[in-house]
Amino acid sequence: MNKSAEHKQISVFQKILEDKKAIRKCIQSRGDIKKIAKERGIKFATPL
Repeated sequence: MNKSAEHKQISVFQKILEDKKAIRKCIQSRGDIKKIAKERGIKFATPL
């Protein structure tokens, strides 16, 4: 693989980790999960 493809995969995984942290923080602070999902373009398996 070329380096750009590897770099892109890392950035995708990094984005997923950042999204998970944002969701967890939102849940802990009793925030609006729908708002976070819409801002970050997150799709959940079950509708909220």
